[in-house]
Amino acid sequence: MRLAVFSFSLWMLAQSAWADVNRLIDAMGVPELIAAFVTEGLEAGQSIDEVFLNGQGGDVWVDTVRRLYDPLRMETELRRVMAERLDPDVAAQALLFFESDLGARIITLEVQARQTFLDDTVEEAAKASPTAQGEQVTDYLVSRDLIERNTDVAVAAQAAFLEGLSDSSGRSEDAPDMDQLRARILVDTEGWLRGYNALVQSAMTKDDIAIYTSFWETDVGAAVDDALFLAFGQSYTTLSYALGQAAGRLLPQNEL
Repeated sequence: MRLAVFSFSLWMLAQSAWADVNRLIDAMGVPELIAAFVTEGLEAGQSIDEVFLNGQGGDVWVDTVRRLYDPLRMETELRRVMAERLDPDVAAQALLFFESDLGARIITLEVQARQTFLDDTVEEAAKASPTAQGEQVTDYLVSRDLIERNTDVAVAAQAAFLEGLSDSSGRSEDAPDMDQLRARILVDTEGWLRGYNALVQSAMTKDDIAIYTSFWETDVGAAVDDALFLAFGQSYTTLSYALGQAAGRLLPQNEL
């Protein structure tokens, strides 16, 4: 009987830890950010069709892209990895910030900015804004190493797509110069991040920006960032490989 009670207690602790991580994911607006990512992914699928399949992917390709960019699947996977990687105590401490009035307001601004960035006109205007090159945007990006980390994720995803394409098609394409590829992705990534964060910060005070930047420089902030990038990076790379495989399977049909 004691063993049963002990096992039940461990299960309750595990459920509590999982709950804190899930609360943190919700408090950080991750489901809403994934929804915006999915919208962009569906548009990217059209570009892949045009570039690799000569626009002949048809309904099969559209359905494949929609299935792979399933927001529920992506969110579930991210929650699982975050729960595995993030210490529950760290999640509980991070919640103190993200469930505060300031934290909640900043996340609302981030989600709104991410949604408006789906409009190319808004994105280009934000990227061209003088504040995009401002000191506070720069300090924030540096504090989280966002440019390098996002570039690494994008490069890994691109490489995974090409690998999946080659594996399923049986065609051995000339590998791109990865240094040149990374350099191009880095420029695009930095421009996007500067514009996006300039838009977010435009509705924040200087003190708010300083507090938010300082949070990410704490041990708690760094641990949350590490877990988040790991979870998203794994999900994005797996998704990109599957996209490459799907495109590769359609290449022979496209060439007949």
